[in-house]
Amino acid sequence: MYPGDGGRLGQLDFGAGPILRDRDSGQDWKGWGCYPLVPWSNRIPEGRLRYREIDVVLEPNHSDGSAIHGLGADRPWVVIGQSDRSATLSVVLRTAPYDLHARLSYDLCPDRLQLHLSVTNVGHSVVPVGLGFHPWFRSGMVRLPATQRWPGEPLPTGPPIAVDGAYDLRGGTIPAAMDACFTGLTDSWADVPGARLRWDDSVSHVVVYSAEPGWLCVEPVTMVNNGIALADRGEAGHGVVALEPGCSMDLRVDIERATSA
Repeated sequence: MYPGDGGRLGQLDFGAGPILRDRDSGQDWKGWGCYPLVPWSNRIPEGRLRYREIDVVLEPNHSDGSAIHGLGADRPWVVIGQSDRSATLSVVLRTAPYDLHARLSYDLCPDRLQLHLSVTNVGHSVVPVGLGFHPWFRSGMVRLPATQRWPGEPLPTGPPIAVDGAYDLRGGTIPAAMDACFTGLTDSWADVPGARLRWDDSVSHVVVYSAEPGWLCVEPVTMVNNGIALADRGEAGHGVVALEPGCSMDLRVDIERATSA
């Protein structure tokens, strides 16, 4: 665990070898471990956030000029509780229009690591929020029970369509190079190399990124890529939550020991 690097999980090994790309890989903050996505997942193009009465420009932090992966993954978190099998961290995310307190906990069980991410709006205005986790796995088989995907990579260009061809991951396959956002989930888990991801009901989308040789990401998230813009336009299925002052939102994801085929 690396509190100073976005509160992320650096590595995980269930006895069959490490399953994540670790800090020593030479990547920047976006490219290793498993980190929380808060208060949005994926990216905001050009950093331009428009939502209801909000119209602000967030500082870009990605090569395409977007504001990517939220506000928490590249900031230090504070450890507020720990034991030999658990840790709880927190961070204040205060960048207009957001004024949030986020909390992240890790609890290690014999066959799984439980991750719990929550965010509370301590400001005075409604803000658009989505949560997620961004793990980097070694390349391998992925099984994802998703019946639909959003066309366009990485940003949607239309409403969801049925999965087919290389985008049908329901039977389990090594993904072709893609940066796709899936929805229409029929179950609450995905098989990834070395583990199974399991999530709660707040997850409505899963991003699969497999464009880097040797590595892939399978990201359970609560909103579609560029979901804040879709929500502002009134398009369906965006998954963005309008978080009222004083209210909270939670996400729970388990990383489990891999199951038998």
